[in-house]
Amino acid sequence: MIRGLLLLLVVGGLLWGLRWFLRTPPGEVAETLKGKGGLVAVGLLLLLALLAHSWLVPLLGALGALAARMLPYLPRLWPLVERFLRQRAEARETPGTRRGTAMPETVAQAYEILGLRPGASREEIVAAHRRLMQKVHPDRGGSDFLAAQINRAKEILLRAVD
Repeated sequence: MIRGLLLLLVVGGLLWGLRWFLRTPPGEVAETLKGKGGLVAVGLLLLLALLAHSWLVPLLGALGALAARMLPYLPRLWPLVERFLRQRAEARETPGTRRGTAMPETVAQAYEILGLRPGASREEIVAAHRRLMQKVHPDRGGSDFLAAQINRAKEILLRAVD
């Protein structure tokens, strides 16, 4: 009996809302739905939660309402989402798999990384290493990968000098 009355109440409300929607100018409809419409939607979701045997249906309804309200903002948020996804993809790459950023293997690559000319002395190699590490050390907010490249370049050059 109570469900029948509630069904009549819901159907009557829907018919009244449809009648109002068809007779009201579009600008006024938009303003009403932004203000009072949100409260009505919340009220309907609460009613649905009380009447439903499961909490899943009201949750899906609430998520749908939230998604509908977020649609106008998605074009502005998309560049942020895209940048976040790109950074995550770059972070997953291991240092050896990054394009063009492999660890130095030759003496020429090591000289290039440390910014030295071929034939540099041991003291110049150590000074260049120290200068670069002060800039890119991970403890100072630098890159682990760059620090590893600089350390590897120093090892290669010191072995070549000795």
